[in-house]
Amino acid sequence: MVVTGTFEPMSLEELDRAVRVLPVRSQSLTVNTLVDLLKLDPSLDLEERAPGGVQADLSIRGASFGQTLVLLNGMRLNDPQTGHHSMDIPVPLESVDRVEVLRGSGSTLYGSDAVGGVVNIITEPPQVTEFRLRTALGSDGINQQRAALGIAGKKVSEQISFARDFSSGFQPDRDYRNLQFASVTRLATDFGNGSLNLAYMDHPFGADQFYGNFNSWEDTKTWFAGVQQALGAKTSVSFSFRRHSDLFVLYRDRPDVFANHHADESYQLAVRRREE
Repeated sequence: MVVTGTFEPMSLEELDRAVRVLPVRSQSLTVNTLVDLLKLDPSLDLEERAPGGVQADLSIRGASFGQTLVLLNGMRLNDPQTGHHSMDIPVPLESVDRVEVLRGSGSTLYGSDAVGGVVNIITEPPQVTEFRLRTALGSDGINQQRAALGIAGKKVSEQISFARDFSSGFQPDRDYRNLQFASVTRLATDFGNGSLNLAYMDHPFGADQFYGNFNSWEDTKTWFAGVQQALGAKTSVSFSFRRHSDLFVLYRDRPDVFANHHADESYQLAVRRREE
């Protein structure tokens, strides 16, 4: 079911919008990060400073990152202050079931920051109880660990996932570390299906030459909590909270010269009802 192009879920055959569905779990052995998956769509431009999604922004069909909306289960992730760091997605790839890409304007449904299009990241617990572990080593100090525990049940399903991606960098002050935790819970009640998403991301990286001839350093963090609940067959309610912080140090070896830290918080509440 496609939910990105319309509020009412429709099949791809009925949809009159340019929507592409990128399956994640069937591609789990061929992609390493969410950024790698999105690169499979030629209409998407990943503007990243370094591998691993370091300071990455997303553009669809030439639109700026401020005109491309990123959603997590239909809830907004864009930063309200700058629209920057749009690929600071707090959930590990192991929690994602699929990604829906709406190419072209989605402003009718989502507002002015969806002029270029919409990317909707959809999480789902696994259909079977399982535990998955993945690790990798490589050049430039690459060190990766990923783990996911999924518990499938008739009434309650749960998945807890963890990911760590570290590199010492191809040159001094170009190291990075990406740490992610997520919990995805699905609950079947008498009212309808509900879900709870909790996620955290810490992404420090060396920013040498990013902002001029400085050996800068930066650390972005994201906290996300979202709950969705169906109230019968026609009504649904969703609420989400997102906090994003950005710590920037101009000289990494002299943080007392200049450092800037800002954080913003955003809330979203939606109640939708369908009448035929």
